[in-house]
Amino acid sequence: MAVDVCDMEIPVYEGLHLPKIPTFLKDPGHTLTSIRDLMLGPDAIILATYPRSGTHWVYEMTEMLLKGKAEYCSNSRETVYLEGFSDLGQMHLYNRVVSTHVPFQWLPKQHVSGCGKIILVIRNPKDTAVSMFKIFNSSGYIKDTSFEDFVHEDFLGPKAMHGGWFEYNKDFLKKAATLKNQMLVIEYEKLKRDTKEELLRLARFLGVKGDNQLIADIEDKCSFNKMKEADKVVRDDNLMAETMRELSLNENVVVYRKGEVGDWKNYFTVALNEEFDKVYMEKMTEIDFIPEYE
Repeated sequence: MAVDVCDMEIPVYEGLHLPKIPTFLKDPGHTLTSIRDLMLGPDAIILATYPRSGTHWVYEMTEMLLKGKAEYCSNSRETVYLEGFSDLGQMHLYNRVVSTHVPFQWLPKQHVSGCGKIILVIRNPKDTAVSMFKIFNSSGYIKDTSFEDFVHEDFLGPKAMHGGWFEYNKDFLKKAATLKNQMLVIEYEKLKRDTKEELLRLARFLGVKGDNQLIADIEDKCSFNKMKEADKVVRDDNLMAETMRELSLNENVVVYRKGEVGDWKNYFTVALNEEFDKVYMEKMTEIDFIPEYE
């Protein structure tokens, strides 16, 4: 009889609460150590994001820029999701884009020390919280939980995965201040507002030529509606569905929901918003970074 994922204990390693995915449920220490010890290729790029921060979007843009063509990847970013592998042997010397949600301390140490490129995508934590709540509900990962309870317990509270949005991004932002040529920080809101300029900035970071036509084509192909449609008709991998089945979750999870900026205003009460802002100011005092609350 299948075990209900909601009844499973949250995997914890070295005080870090982790998502309930098969590799972490089985052996979180092995999974994290394997990622840290992974030897990627010299041209590999790590795409690091807190969950629901625009991972698929930026993965697609980065791959298009590297290929020099505005063509969708037939395989989704789940095929290069590092913590999704029980055995990372196949990723040894992998020389393209890899994706992860693990904190900075667990990134492949050889890649970090060897000046390998890292892209951090950061999104307004309020919109991130709404997006996480919605996908967790649609997948069956959480049940009978109100949005306010989710924010208190699963986003701000002790259940927050990967140390929580604040600790996760704060650590990356501190490192970005010293790894200026190695790490690129992309703000979700700026990418939405001025996609062309952010694509040009990404191209410069990648060291690839992004001519006006290519940038225009990528901007068009990576519009939210076209990405959402492509996800239905272009992808040919079944990795996410297999993982969801393994956890007895809804395998038809909605990855592309709205992609909007400011949707949090439809979910946060005045009191919850004030409480959230107070936590933000307390947690991010050391960082000169304020996400755009549009």
